[in-house]
Amino acid sequence: MALGDSYAAGFGLGDPTGRPVGACAQSAEDYPHRVATALDLDLTDVSCSSATTANVVDTRQSGAAPQVDALGPSTRIVTVSIGGNDADVFGTAASCIALGRTGPVFDAKATTRSCRETLDAGGDDRLTRAIDSTTATGLRRAFTAIRAQAPNARVFVVGYPAVFPDAAHTPVSGCFRPVIDGTSLSEGLPRNGFPFTDVDVAYLSGVQAHLDAVLKRAAAAASFTYVDTLPGSQAHSACSRADPYIEGVSLVASAGFTKISLEPGALHPNARGAAYLADQTAAAITRSLASTPSAGAGAGNGAGAGVAFGLPVAVWLALGLGLALIAAAVVALLVARRRRGRPSPDARDTP
Repeated sequence: MALGDSYAAGFGLGDPTGRPVGACAQSAEDYPHRVATALDLDLTDVSCSSATTANVVDTRQSGAAPQVDALGPSTRIVTVSIGGNDADVFGTAASCIALGRTGPVFDAKATTRSCRETLDAGGDDRLTRAIDSTTATGLRRAFTAIRAQAPNARVFVVGYPAVFPDAAHTPVSGCFRPVIDGTSLSEGLPRNGFPFTDVDVAYLSGVQAHLDAVLKRAAAAASFTYVDTLPGSQAHSACSRADPYIEGVSLVASAGFTKISLEPGALHPNARGAAYLADQTAAAITRSLASTPSAGAGAGNGAGAGVAFGLPVAVWLALGLGLALIAAAVVALLVARRRRGRPSPDARDTP
């Protein structure tokens, strides 16, 4: 069973599934589908782009039912990627497009040098505060609801891969790649850009690391397995020119440049990224299944439940009942034989 937002649904990838509704932009190339193929699992994928924890718990989304409605006592494995939209982390990041490596941020006035100027004004980091409050609370509710609906499932919380690189993986020359330049009107808009100032790359990298840390703590509190995809993807963020796991930013302009919008999939896992998430998740599931106590050891989870010394409880009960019936029959037979071997009361009284 797969739950989650656009990072689970494969927003921007091909082969749309139309599930749970078309507006979810779910792809058959997303990491849950890849995991199911790799491990030969039956999959129900209700992940949906733009989903928040509320859409997991109790709020319909574009006509789709709350995601936990798809769970049940028979659900055995759940993957979930959720939380980023509660604080609008990635939506905010997408609004930080800049005109140059040192700014300004692209807006109507183009006067703000970086997003951090407004998001972290006076030492009050608005995004971090939202993660610590809105996201953390939403994760607790979502994980509680998942456990209630799927009491027998192993749950794997898949963290977000690096969209913005940490300092160790940021080039000395910075990450900036423009999405609009002096030749755009004549030659078209540049593709796969990374239009963020040096200040915002460092800032947004820190915000994402904080988001993943909150996810990890929430997973641990719920006794779920956390799949940490951040360290292994730092060298493959959208900043990378060689082997990125995250799609860069490309703009789509209407005729005459009267309207400009982001191309679907910007700052989301590309095919390589979906494969990476699938590999990490499949490995975590495999390790978890391998660590399950054997049925002979009296495991109490999954297929081992209700098994002792290799025989199901029902068999032991049947054997016990049979033995009891045999014992009762033997006792009755012995009593009858003893009675036949004794003189009758009348015989003892005869002179």
